[in-house]
Amino acid sequence: MFASTPFNKVLRLAFGASLGLLLAKLTNSDQWGVFFTISPVLLLGLIPRLTPFVVLQYVSANLVAGSMVLLYSWLGTLSAVMTLLVFVYFLWLFRLMAKGALFVFAAIAIINGSIFLHFASYPSMDPGQMLGNALLAVLFALLISGAVIWLFPVPEQPMQMPPAKTQLEQQQQSLVAAAIATLSFVTFQLLDLQDSLSAQASSILILLPMSFTGIVQAGIKRASGVLLGSAYAIAVQLVLYDNYQHLPLTMLAFFFGMLIFARAQQLEGPGSGVAFGGMTTMAIIFGQYLKPDQDLMYSALYRISSVSVAVVLTLVLATVFYLHLERRNHKINANKKAPLVSD
Repeated sequence: MFASTPFNKVLRLAFGASLGLLLAKLTNSDQWGVFFTISPVLLLGLIPRLTPFVVLQYVSANLVAGSMVLLYSWLGTLSAVMTLLVFVYFLWLFRLMAKGALFVFAAIAIINGSIFLHFASYPSMDPGQMLGNALLAVLFALLISGAVIWLFPVPEQPMQMPPAKTQLEQQQQSLVAAAIATLSFVTFQLLDLQDSLSAQASSILILLPMSFTGIVQAGIKRASGVLLGSAYAIAVQLVLYDNYQHLPLTMLAFFFGMLIFARAQQLEGPGSGVAFGGMTTMAIIFGQYLKPDQDLMYSALYRISSVSVAVVLTLVLATVFYLHLERRNHKINANKKAPLVSD
């Protein structure tokens, strides 16, 4: 165990994500490598402390997200019914997130539920195999996170919860976020976008702040993070050239990149910012697309373009929905203030 310093949080993220990537490569889990790589990033990057209650929320969230895949495997042909169920699923979780009590559970269930449903749209996907690898990745992520948290202690910091929302804000923001998340689900079901995991995840991640201002800021930060993470992946391939398939060199490059972005997140502040976007992009590219028959440069460039389109479309939808709500609220308030006409 090392001495307790703030910089240890950077080492936690770098070593945790690198161990996840190493496990994915050593177990030949390339098809599901993103689960092993991104799970430690979500745990260590978004959650300041790993308490028993947080662990319970994290495990429960993944089980709930996995149940959506089972429903999809049974009801996938009934598109209207499945779309309605997905909307109810997102509405429930965003409402929980707006209330704040089960923020970790709701956030992880939203993120992983959308990723699971994205993979479920693959014609060749085996639901049992996917869920088995996903739950194995959850177990490894908890073990890795627990190990690096013990090895690299940091000074105690209070968990910062989002500011409390009014009842009206909870209703309206959860409704808007659920509607946009459902439209994202429908889009990725109808179109052949199997290689657009980053774009699909980005369209969901930027909804987590839920307020219009928060969504816009998250969209800008997410796009910037994806650009930086993809640029780093391109630089790695240019430097390593044909040697990027050698695991030790790849691991070193990945660790160094995670170290940079983790340090940037520490300076930027907790939460999902530009640096977190860079880390998740690296986790997706290295975990999912680093294979002998695939080109990292193509994958990185495709990430940049697809995420940019997804973020812009999500922001356009958020603008439309919130403008409609603003007009509706203004009309209701005007009616309330109108003088009563006596008989």
